[in-house]
Amino acid sequence: MKMLWKRLSEKPTQKALGFFVVMCLVCGWVGADELAWYCRPWGSVNYRGQPAPDGLKVVAFIQEAAFDSCETKYGEYSLAIPKDDPETKEKEGWADGDLITVQVGGYTAVPSFAAFSGKQQINLYLPTLDVKLTTWGKIKGLFR
Repeated sequence: MKMLWKRLSEKPTQKALGFFVVMCLVCGWVGADELAWYCRPWGSVNYRGQPAPDGLKVVAFIQEAAFDSCETKYGEYSLAIPKDDPETKEKEGWADGDLITVQVGGYTAVPSFAAFSGKQQINLYLPTLDVKLTTWGKIKGLFR
């Protein structure tokens, strides 16, 4: 133990430890800033009363423009929507006050939610009918 303490009290070792601590702080700050740059909703997807099957496409929309997509796996999803750059005319991602709508397998899931900074669990529910869209045309034809 004395040997270790003697080694730690040497100037080169103290400098190396100081450099290591500073690098850890800088990396932590950069990592925290990166997490704040994205809106990261994640959670489960309830699909017709069951966990969503693997491979359903999940897409995040803001004002009818898609900003990120993924596929369901084990009944869950995870998205990373970038933040909008207010200095450009184009909409590159989320901004305060934006409403994010998620589609799963082409159907709009509920709830829609306000954009946020960081990671948050939002479980989605997919209210779908078991009637195919082509069936609606046949039903409408009966009432003409």
